[in-house]
Amino acid sequence: MTTPTTTTTTTTTSLSMTGGVVELIDPSYNLAIGTFGIGLIAGFLEDIRDGNDDKLLTAKPFGAFALLFTIISLFFAFQTTTLRFGFDDDSFSLVKSNGAPLQENVVVGGENKWKYTSFTNYNYLPSSKFPILVYFRETQTPIANREEIDVAALQVDNLEGQVHYFPAIANTKQLTDGFNKHGCSHID
Repeated sequence: MTTPTTTTTTTTTSLSMTGGVVELIDPSYNLAIGTFGIGLIAGFLEDIRDGNDDKLLTAKPFGAFALLFTIISLFFAFQTTTLRFGFDDDSFSLVKSNGAPLQENVVVGGENKWKYTSFTNYNYLPSSKFPILVYFRETQTPIANREEIDVAALQVDNLEGQVHYFPAIANTKQLTDGFNKHGCSHID
């Protein structure tokens, strides 16, 4: 009797750009789909009625949540479609889906590219098993340009460096594999 096996494959796209080959991480629509699902559930809850066929007092809040989560899901779907994270010989970067560089970082300025040697930590919030946000901290951003994040729920560590958060719009297994492969610092 033969035992069935399950094979999991991960694919990445490698592009040859100026300065070397960039390995692009596959997109993941899980966050967009999950957020849309919450919006859909809120939409159904908005229409719950009482015995007189009148909407409940909770209709407006659920309607607002439905609209909010649906709009956020569209934003996540757009970001997932148009952006990629990439690994080259010495840096992690945020690029367009075709591998072209983005404009300057809107928060701290400079290129959306960080040397692996500048990483002091990376992680997933709320956890690696249920990633909503991807977190990393780096020391490449000049101190004068750094922005401090003062949100206790998002505090992962107290290390030196600029903190970055982005929605988990990429295959987080591939991200973790890339961080590990390139020796990015990680604190458990």
